[in-house]
Amino acid sequence: MKKATIDNPSSKKSLRKKYESFFAPFGRLLVKTGITPNMISLMSVGASLISCIAYSMGGSRGLLFGTFFLGVSSLLDMLDGSLARAKGIAGHFGALFDRTLDRISEFFFLLGIMAGGYVYPELVFFCFQGMILASYVRSTAENRGGLKMDSTKGLFERKEKLTLLSVGCLIEILLIEEVISSIWLFDFGILSVIIFIIGLVSNISAFQRLEFARKYHSKTKKTSD
Repeated sequence: MKKATIDNPSSKKSLRKKYESFFAPFGRLLVKTGITPNMISLMSVGASLISCIAYSMGGSRGLLFGTFFLGVSSLLDMLDGSLARAKGIAGHFGALFDRTLDRISEFFFLLGIMAGGYVYPELVFFCFQGMILASYVRSTAENRGGLKMDSTKGLFERKEKLTLLSVGCLIEILLIEEVISSIWLFDFGILSVIIFIIGLVSNISAFQRLEFARKYHSKTKKTSD
């Protein structure tokens, strides 16, 4: 039986390769320390919890410290994969463990932003729902459909979403949203707009992955007939 294949978007694959090649030396350096990838993953969640607490303080200071620890958490999340590849132990459970902790970290980031009063709760729920849905479709397609679906399927990857979130927080600190909200009919700050965009592209990514899986299984069925 001939195996059906669907090409990955080359631009996003090259971007992922750039991430991996940039952090590869740090992964090789960490091999000598005795630290495991799972330990770094747990440290990443710890940083996201501190970020949540900082965001919940409110005000510009809360945004500044919250965004700083969001960056720390994201950096650690990149390092755990680099370390796993350097040790040659990147496996299924490690990927599952990492994805699970990623969702917990995202929850902490958004919870802190909501608790700090920066964004309407409805927008936070919409954003988190989209991020969870995109991850769920990918995991289900892989586990139940036997489809190897990397995170390049869809508009944004997780790193891009968190980068956009960080930029939104930094712009909010600079009070640019005061200018924007005075022009618009609704009292939305720039961070509210960013949260909405992340939620929107996450939902779009989920349905892009769903369509990718549909095409894959349609091709598989045809080649097996």
